[in-house]
Order: sequence, then structure tokens, then C-alpha cells
Amino acid sequence: MRRLVTCALFGVTASVQAGSCGASGVSVQPVLPGVSVVHGRWRAVDPLTPDHIATTVVLGQGSELTVLDPGPTVAQGRGLARALRCVRTQRVVRLVNSHAHAEQTLANAAFAAPIAATAATRAAMQGRCPSCLSSMRVDLGPAALRGTRIRLPNEQLRDGEWLQAGGRAWQVVEMPLAHTESDLVLWNADERIALAGPLVDGVRLVLAQGSVQGWLDALERMASMRPQWLIGQHLVVQGDAVPQALAAQRQALCHLVHQAWQGLEKGWTESEVLQQATDWAGSEAERRLRRFNLLRVWREMEGRWIAQQSMPSACSAPDVGR
Repeated sequence: MRRLVTCALFGVTASVQAGSCGASGVSVQPVLPGVSVVHGRWRAVDPLTPDHIATTVVLGQGSELTVLDPGPTVAQGRGLARALRCVRTQRVVRLVNSHAHAEQTLANAAFAAPIAATAATRAAMQGRCPSCLSSMRVDLGPAALRGTRIRLPNEQLRDGEWLQAGGRAWQVVEMPLAHTESDLVLWNADERIALAGPLVDGVRLVLAQGSVQGWLDALERMASMRPQWLIGQHLVVQGDAVPQALAAQRQALCHLVHQAWQGLEKGWTESEVLQQATDWAGSEAERRLRRFNLLRVWREMEGRWIAQQSMPSACSAPDVGR
């Protein structure tokens, strides 16, 4: 079972909360000077649908800010803008989309600032955003999505280049075919800060348009950076807790890999793998998500099995294998 990593904020608690400064409804939590987070959860209308979760990262100490992943609705984006204007009249001068998911990108339309993303993320957004917007409207209800429209990135980020934001230089690290088609990590080598997005998630695991192997590769690459600070989705950790968080994410993926691989060794069908799995605790929405994840992993591992490849090396152990 996955061991969740608790979000620990090392700094001041919420500086802007609902009911203050125009009732923005957004809590901006400082982590480091010039780095703050907003952890959001949006309840689905249907109890059988998982809630939508996301973390926004705000970079900047002066009047001009960069926002990484502004959220799922224009209302959320406007609330964030109001909250930031309360603090020294700060305004957003750039958005960055870490990957092509509605929870992180549909709030783009609340801002007039340029939007930066990798080419693969922009292409994925262009292809999927119309259906994602419709799906989000069903999940959260029409009222929550009122005024929300699609706004695509208009600046390209390339792997290895540098982004100046919040008084720091951030290296663009593109992780292809991991959680999605393209996942962005922003890396500050001077202070060893990694902004990892949903590649490291403190709440749940969602296998989307990427691959298990790509995600494991991304975790290994981040581990090799040896971050001192790691900011993921609903997760902020530092020091010794950083490798623990990366290991927990890897363990969650490898748990699914082992379940699928065991089924392949025993000649089970994917339906039999689902029947044999025992870790279905939680709500029906959570159980559905776990089944979805296991099926995604099964299909990827089945391809490796047919090609007579081994399981991902990150998940191998002396007593597990072909």
C-alpha cells in the first residue's frame, strides 16, 4: 500500500484566507521567500467521481509574480488574482502550465499574462482541452465552470533552458511520457528546490496519458538532483523527507507493477487481476481510480511481457521477476 507523505509547510501559515481582502476564497501559503503554494480541492457533484485536486505555486517577492498551474476554473484564477493583489499589490506577469490537465490549466483564462509550456503540453492541451472542459463541467457542475474557457500556452519552454521567476533562475526539465505526455519540473540548483507538479503527489496516484516507465524514470532523474526542497501536488517537504517522498511515489507505482506482473506470470486475464487485487479500501470513487490505475499498468506490462522484456528495473527485487 502506498505510504502517503504529509504536507509539511516550513514557514508562515496561510497569509490570505477566505473572508479577507474581498473574500478571495484562496489560501496562499508561504514556503520559502518568493515561493508560495495554494492547495486546492474541488468536490465532484457525483459521489462516484473522485474530487479534483491541484497545487498552484506562486513565484515572486516583489510586485510581479509567476504562477505555475493556476487551477481548474476561471473563478479559482480570479480568486487567486484577488488574493495576490492583497499582498503588496502583486500582479501575475506569467503563467506556466506544467502539464496538460484541466485541474491545472483551465484557470488560464482568468489572466491576461503570457502562458509558457512545453511544445508537447501545448499540443496535448489543444487536442484534449475541449473534452476536458466539458468533463469538468459535468464533474463540478455548470455553476463552478461559469465563464471558464480554454486559453492555450503562447510561449514555448525547452528542456535545459532557464526561466527567471521570483528572483531565482529555474532550469526547465522536461519529463516525457511520465504522468502525462510531457511533465515539467522547474529546478533551482542554487537552493536545490524542485517544483515537481503531480509527478510527486501527496494525495493520490493517477496514471494518465504517460507511462509507468516514464514516470519511474522521472522519479530517478529527480532523485539524482538531490533536492533539498520538493514541492509536488498537495506536498511540500524538505531535507530527509525529500527522498522519502520520491520513494513513496515510486513504491506506489511499483506496487501496481508487481500486481500486474504477478498476474502475467500466472496467466491471468486483466479481469482476473482486478478480482485478485485486495487493496480496494476507501470510497467507491477511490476504488474506481485504483482499478483504472491497475488496468493502465497491466496493459503497459503486458506489452513488455509479450516482447519478452523484464519489468521496470526500479521495481525489480531478488524474489520478483520473469
